[in-house]
Amino acid sequence: MDIRNEAEMAIGDTQAVLQDATAWMGNFIATDQRKDKIIQELLRRLEDTEDTMNQLRGDLAAERKSRRDYQMESDKSSNDLKRLEQKIKDGSFIAILIDGDGAKFADQYLRNPLEGGPVAAQAIKQAVRDYLQTDNHDFNTEEIPIVVRAYANLNDLAKSLRLSKVIDSDEDMRTFAEQFTNSRAEVDFVNVGRGKENADSKLRKMLNHYLRNLQCKKIFVACCHDNGYLHDLREYSDYPELRNRIVLVETTPAEQGFKQLPFDLTSFSKVFRSNTLLNETKRAPAAYSAPSSLPIHPFPPPTVQPDFGSQRALPVMSPDKQMPPVPAATPPFTDSTASTPATMHADTEPQLAQLTRTASVLSSGNGGVSISYAKAGGSESLQNIDIAAKPKKMTKTMLFNADGHRIDPPTKHPANTPAQVTYQSKLEKVSPNAFCNDHYLVGKCKRLGCERIHNVELSPQEVAIHRYKARTSVCPRGPIECFDYDCYLSHHCLKDPRCTRGPGCKFTNTEWGNLHLDTNEKLTPSLRWTDGIDFPDRLD
Repeated sequence: MDIRNEAEMAIGDTQAVLQDATAWMGNFIATDQRKDKIIQELLRRLEDTEDTMNQLRGDLAAERKSRRDYQMESDKSSNDLKRLEQKIKDGSFIAILIDGDGAKFADQYLRNPLEGGPVAAQAIKQAVRDYLQTDNHDFNTEEIPIVVRAYANLNDLAKSLRLSKVIDSDEDMRTFAEQFTNSRAEVDFVNVGRGKENADSKLRKMLNHYLRNLQCKKIFVACCHDNGYLHDLREYSDYPELRNRIVLVETTPAEQGFKQLPFDLTSFSKVFRSNTLLNETKRAPAAYSAPSSLPIHPFPPPTVQPDFGSQRALPVMSPDKQMPPVPAATPPFTDSTASTPATMHADTEPQLAQLTRTASVLSSGNGGVSISYAKAGGSESLQNIDIAAKPKKMTKTMLFNADGHRIDPPTKHPANTPAQVTYQSKLEKVSPNAFCNDHYLVGKCKRLGCERIHNVELSPQEVAIHRYKARTSVCPRGPIECFDYDCYLSHHCLKDPRCTRGPGCKFTNTEWGNLHLDTNEKLTPSLRWTDGIDFPDRLD
């Protein structure tokens, strides 16, 4: 019994050990499995980390390459900028703009026109260099080129100078202008011809042109005799970057409005006459202030082209009438200017008073001071002036979109009527010549010696056909610079906004690029200019 009990006890102990061993082994296997999973997870994460590191290495290499490329591009751009700045610096120049109708050269130059023209050209350039010496500049004041542009109606100016006894004949003024122009390649005295706004319009456009040119370091403007320039100068004065580039040159005493502008004001007394001529008078209009609600562009469009055909009648001196005596001419090339009326003999004063009363005054059309070249003589020597009311003209307007692109009025191809046949027949008869656009579409041809056809009668229907034909041509002044109210050419495609001609359309590749306004937004007017009004109406 004892043995059996002992055997049973031994068996029981063995089973307990086996159970413990089995349980331990199960725990060991489970732990080993968990360990395998952990190792597998670590290996997977290690692989992921390796992939990430490889990707980061690639990104880093790409960033290094990008940085090197950027640095090379930056160095190239920096070098290009330096070269561009050097080119701008090398091409820098100074501009002088002169309204010669009011800013007149000193008498000593005009009285000896052959020698006076070149000497006057050199004198004004030297006066500018002397002025520039007073300030520090980023250019060499002694070497920088100086461009001189003077604009005047030579015929009327010569006549006025002759009647004031400054020159002996009208030819002297023309000789002076020729010698002035021929003295230097960069100097021009331009005869703008008849028209009360011709010189003003030229000067305004050139001022706008030079302000846009970064190579033009300074612009000297001799226009302080005419308040009409105040509108443009006020707009430029709103921009600090332009204030230091404009210098106003005073000849006759500057009008008060110019003294209030933030531009430097100087005078070249050795170059220009400082007092008006004996047969010249000035009248200043009421002060004008631009509406504060009107946004002003830093480079506004030039003043509207004047009607060169409209001329006012001026008093004409009878052949038997003579100018009152004036002091003897000053010797050539002295610093003195012409004698003033206060220095004349007492017995000439009544005649001068009469001269002042009979002088003619013209308004500049834009609110400016007007200077007229009146003919001297008593009232009995004056021609009558027709002041009868003239037929009312239709108001002319121009439209521009928000980008400053001129928008043409819509047009359609004329209907297929008998006028098409008659127009073509008349056109073939004058071929290879053609009908004058200005004569038939504007109503007046302003070109002297125009070779185009003017004497063939066209019916209204035929004129409409000719107008459409003209509209198929691109305006040579472009869509931004054309401010001619009578322009009969096109500034964008007639088929806009849905032109289907593609690259074959003549408005696709022009010297101003693609002139198509291919969306309704581009064809929506933003500004409307009205003939005779100096500021546009905003339409948006």
